[in-house]
Amino acid sequence: MFGEKLRKLREKAGLTQKELAEMLGHSSNSYISDIEKGLFLPSKEKLRKIAKALGVPFKELEDMLFEEKLKELGIEEKELLELFREIPRMPKEDKEAIVKAYLKIKRRKQKWSG
Repeated sequence: MFGEKLRKLREKAGLTQKELAEMLGHSSNSYISDIEKGLFLPSKEKLRKIAKALGVPFKELEDMLFEEKLKELGIEEKELLELFREIPRMPKEDKEAIVKAYLKIKRRKQKWSG
């Protein structure tokens, strides 16, 4: 779980929940506590700040978050890798449909996060 992994990284960095929360601009530890309990996942912007505060690469936290989101959708990483391996063997129409679906989702995400 993302929260458990975050807690381990925070403890490894020698920070309390309150200290990390303050580094992110929060006055209480509840923000970090709630993430560690799995109540919600941080935004990409907050994830960048968390990575900087913990001294870990942003990509590492982003990958952890991606794995968590896949699990929420009921998709195992193995299944996703299998899909990506199949794409080169798919007919052109199927590849185009996948790209169109991806771009549609990306635009919708930008619309709501922007």
